[in-house]
Amino acid sequence: MYKDLPLDMQRILLPLWLLLKLGTGPILRYLLRLPPRGASYAVRIRLALEELGLTYLKLGQFLAMRFDILPIEVCRELNRLFENVSPIPFDEVKAIIESELHGSLQELFSIFKQEPIAAASVSQVHDAWTSTNERVAVKVQRPGIDRVFAADMRYIRPLLRLADVLGLLGGFSGQEMADEFTNWTQRELNFTLEGHAADRVRLNAMPYEVVPKIHWDLTTSKVLTMEFIEGLSLARVSDLLEAGKVDEINAQLPNLDIEQIGRNLAFAMMRQLFVNGFFHGDPHAGNIIIRNDNKAAFVDFGIFGELNDEQRETLAGHIENIALGNIDESFRYFAQQYIPTDETDLRAFEREGKAVLRRWYQASVNPYATVEDRHIAKVGAEMFEIIRRHRLRTSINVLLFWRGLYTLDATALRLSGYFDLMDQMRNFFESLRPGLAERVLAMARDQHRTVALAALVHRMPEYSAGILSDFSRGDNEGPFYINESVTSRWSHNTAAKWLAMGILGIGLTVSAVAVHPYVSDYVLIIVFVLLLLMALVTATRRI
Repeated sequence: MYKDLPLDMQRILLPLWLLLKLGTGPILRYLLRLPPRGASYAVRIRLALEELGLTYLKLGQFLAMRFDILPIEVCRELNRLFENVSPIPFDEVKAIIESELHGSLQELFSIFKQEPIAAASVSQVHDAWTSTNERVAVKVQRPGIDRVFAADMRYIRPLLRLADVLGLLGGFSGQEMADEFTNWTQRELNFTLEGHAADRVRLNAMPYEVVPKIHWDLTTSKVLTMEFIEGLSLARVSDLLEAGKVDEINAQLPNLDIEQIGRNLAFAMMRQLFVNGFFHGDPHAGNIIIRNDNKAAFVDFGIFGELNDEQRETLAGHIENIALGNIDESFRYFAQQYIPTDETDLRAFEREGKAVLRRWYQASVNPYATVEDRHIAKVGAEMFEIIRRHRLRTSINVLLFWRGLYTLDATALRLSGYFDLMDQMRNFFESLRPGLAERVLAMARDQHRTVALAALVHRMPEYSAGILSDFSRGDNEGPFYINESVTSRWSHNTAAKWLAMGILGIGLTVSAVAVHPYVSDYVLIIVFVLLLLMALVTATRRI
C-alpha cells in the first residue's frame, strides 16, 4: 500500500478547509474579475494561510511577490504573513543535530541553549558555542516538513492544471507557477544552498555590511551553523524609536547613528541589486541586525535572487533614470523587464506607466509632498496595478528584485526622520558612475567591442565609398553629386583610414561623456554614424 496515502488524504482536505475559512463569495468575485465587497478578503486569505501551515505559508509568501497576478492589496497583506510558531521539543532538536552531524551534542558544542531564540514554520534557531568556544547560531529544520510539502504539491499541481484548462489564470500558466513555487520552496528547505548564498554575498561585501561566516563542519542540508551576530534587529530598533525608547537603544548600542545606518543599509542593498546581481531576497527588518559599529548585518539567506548582466543593467537603468527625473528613459527600461501577452495593450501601458512615473518624480522633488507620496512603494503599487491590468509577465528574479527594493523602502519609511531613500539612491548612482577615463578604458577592455571597432576602422573606407557611390547615383544637380573617381580614390586613400579612426575616437569619447554606463551599444553606433556622415560631407569637398 502507498505509504504516504494517509498523509495525502489528510493534506488534501486542507483546500476544503481553506474554502470554508474564506467563503466562496470573495473567490468567485476574484475569478470573475469583480471588485471586492464588504470586509477585506485579503486579511481572510492571510489568516487562513497562517492556520494551514508550512506549504500555505510559503505559498502566501511566494504569491506576495506576484504583483503581476494578484491585486496589490492582497500582495501587501500576504507580506504580513508571520511564522512565529510553537517550537519543537528540545529532544527532537537534539536528535536531528546528532543524526545530521554524526556525533553527540556534547561533543559538537561546548554550550547549547535549549530554548530557541526564534521559531518559524521551516526551522528554529538556537544560541550555542562550538567546541572551540566560538559563539554561533544553529538553525535546525523541523522534522518531516519535506514530506508534507511533497504531499501538498501532489494535489496542488492537478488543481493548477485544471485552472489552466478552464482559463482561470488568463495569460498565466498555472503549471509554470507550480514549478517556480516548487523550486523556490525546495531551495529554501536546503540549508546547504542557504550557506553557499551567504558565502557568496559575504565575498562581495563592503566594509559597512556584514554577513555571518558559515561553519561548514557543523552544517548539512537540515542543520545550518553560522557566526552569531551581536546587536539588535532593525525591526526592534524601529519599534523602540517609534515608542520613544531611545535610552533603551543607547543602552545596547551606545554608538548607534541612525542616519549612518540608513546610508550603510541602502548602499549595501543597492550594491547587491545593481552591482553584484546576487542579493538577499527577503531583507525585511527582522533579517537585518544593527551592530554597535553601525554596520548592517544580513542574516537568513533562505530566499535569494540572482540577476544576469542584462537584467541588472535594465533595472539599474530604470531606477537611475527615475531618480534623475528622466521619465521617458526610465519607462523604456521598465518596459524591458516585462513580456506582453495577447491581452496586453502596449500603448495604454506606456501612456499610463509614464503618467505614474511623472507624478511620482514630481512628488519626490516637492518639499511639501508627504513622506508616503515620495516613497518607492507608492509608485510601485500603481505600476504593478497597471502591469496586472494589462497582463504582462516577468521572471521570478525580477519579482525578487522588487521585493528587496520595496522591503528597503518600507524600512526607509519607518526611519524617514533620519534618512531619505531617494537621496541615498541618487548618491549611490553618482558614486557608481565612473569617470570619463574609466569609461573609455572599460570600453577598450571589452574584447568583443574592441574587435568590432577594429574591423569597422579597417572597412570604413569601403563603407564610405559605398555611401558616396549611392550619392553619386542620385540627382546630378544635387549638393551631394560625386563622380566615380572620387569614390574610388576615397576607398583606397590611406588618409581616409586615419579619418575613420579619428571619427571612431571622437565617437567613443562623446559616448563616454554623454551616455551613462547602462545605455546599449546602439547609442554608440548612432553617434558613430552621425559623425561619419558629417565627416563625409566635409571630406568630399576636398577630394
